[in-house]
Amino acid sequence: MTLRVWDVVERWIIGILATSALVICLWQIIGRYLSTSFATSWGEELSVYLIIWATLLTASGLVRDDGHVRADLIVARLSDANQRRVEIFNCAVAVAFCAGLAWFGYLVTRDAYELGERSMTSLSFPMWLYYAALPTTAALMTARYVIRLVQFVFWYDPAKMRLHSNQDS
Repeated sequence: MTLRVWDVVERWIIGILATSALVICLWQIIGRYLSTSFATSWGEELSVYLIIWATLLTASGLVRDDGHVRADLIVARLSDANQRRVEIFNCAVAVAFCAGLAWFGYLVTRDAYELGERSMTSLSFPMWLYYAALPTTAALMTARYVIRLVQFVFWYDPAKMRLHSNQDS
């Protein structure tokens, strides 16, 4: 799957999840005012799960767009070569962290699945589906950081990959 297809699929999934959460929330609001028979007891819970999934999935796109919050005031003032070294180090640490997050998130998700853990509401939602958001998005972020790492190591282009130009300061 090419990166462009990955981006499009990811954005569509995020859009569908967020739109579904919005529709459920609107149904809940309208139901409260029209008649209590329209309101569901599980709507708020399900909308939270959908929003969590959508929010966490955006983290992968933020890696792609270099949009995660970070303190780069000093790094932006470094030379091209030093910025590259810092970015390589940053990507290597991020790969290790995200891979660990994916692994331990998987273990939690697997345990919830094996234990048959469910929410304590009337929905009785299988919690492993909710927990699976963490290892899924961490795995996606790991892949994006590996791509960034490979780009910085093998296909470094200072014009495209600099944080800020030294002339700007």
